[in-house]
Amino acid sequence: MARDDIHFRLRLPEDLKSKIEDAAAQNRRTMTSEIIVRLESTFSREDVPADVRGIIDEFVHQFITSLDKRRPV
Repeated sequence: MARDDIHFRLRLPEDLKSKIEDAAAQNRRTMTSEIIVRLESTFSREDVPADVRGIIDEFVHQFITSLDKRRPV
């Protein structure tokens, strides 16, 4: 992040913050970088037709659900 990028405070629910921290660690990024990558990806998805986004979203949801079932608690 460049020094001339804006800086602001953001309130997050604790569970969301934990998810971001975990994802950032897995992806070897800072929390800021993880948030930026995820936000940018949502904007790039806007170019995809809504019906295709729905199919992708459902696939991703099912995939994540299956991974969560495999993960030891």
